[in-house]
Amino acid sequence: MILTVKKLGRWHGSRSVAVLLFLLVAISGCVAKDNPSELGERLVWPPPPLEEKIEWVAEYKIIGGQHQGWGVWQSVKSFIFGTQQTAMTRPYGICTDGKTKLFIADTGAAVIHVYDMETLQYQVIKGTRQYPVISPIGVTYFSGAIYFTDSVQAKIFKYDLSTKKLSLWAYVDLERPTGIAVSREGGYFFVVDTLAQQVVSYDRHGAELLRFGARGTGAGQFNFPTDIAIGPEGKIYITDSLNARVQVFSQNGRFLRSFGQAGDTPGSFSKPKGIGVDLKGHIFICDALFDAVQIFNPDGQLLLTFGDNGTERGQFWMPSGLYVDKKGNVFVADTYNRRIQQFRALHR
Repeated sequence: MILTVKKLGRWHGSRSVAVLLFLLVAISGCVAKDNPSELGERLVWPPPPLEEKIEWVAEYKIIGGQHQGWGVWQSVKSFIFGTQQTAMTRPYGICTDGKTKLFIADTGAAVIHVYDMETLQYQVIKGTRQYPVISPIGVTYFSGAIYFTDSVQAKIFKYDLSTKKLSLWAYVDLERPTGIAVSREGGYFFVVDTLAQQVVSYDRHGAELLRFGARGTGAGQFNFPTDIAIGPEGKIYITDSLNARVQVFSQNGRFLRSFGQAGDTPGSFSKPKGIGVDLKGHIFICDALFDAVQIFNPDGQLLLTFGDNGTERGQFWMPSGLYVDKKGNVFVADTYNRRIQQFRALHR
């Protein structure tokens, strides 16, 4: 089987707008590059003549089987030695290492995809006989390792990127762990336990620190929460999916506020899932049924919505995961389109 990692994107600065198509084949060799072709108009939100806030940057795909070309786009072929590759089936959780590595939890393929956006290197993290992986959902990076939840096994795994060893991070008492996030300053981990309707906190060694939440519709209660993000001030943001809202907590589990309600208009939610927060406290939320990303200010007021249903760039089909890095890049796991789309916040 020939496997393809495809990145479509644009170059900025003094270079013309461009598209790259990367074909990674699991044989030895070197990297050869063709000249990129012209893409055409930039894709931004809101559209002109309004001031641009969000720009589409790239998409990433890993495709099993023979590659089918995209018309005018030319290819960049990277021949990777000794790399076992797996097609992206159902991407869900997503994060980066704060630099160039992209980590994608693929629930359909039961793997973690690791892609270096600069060197184009690719690897796949699979379960072992000792530590099988069945349903990876959430993924986060901390201090040279990635940590990911397995919702079916109710476990959290750790993969050390230097030693390339997979291990069971800790023996946790969880029912169905999904979203996971870590406080960069103190190394405190927070895990959403969807079936238990709770959020559980651990130290960096996996010792449980606290739990908060219960089933319900009141302040601090949940109805199948899904994802989690930690803001610049250490505040914890939870997508309370079936309550159609976002709840905000302190790191000690104290309820601060919530926003959102069920509806089909901008500012409301149908099935909020992935969530990310930028350095200014802007909150990005993808809604799996709206096929869109909504951006709110720190007070929960709607700023902008982008995306709609479809397969073209900037369109989504049941997006599930979202991650915002320190540079304002927004990565969306476009789950049923089997790809990751990258956007960039402008004029931050």
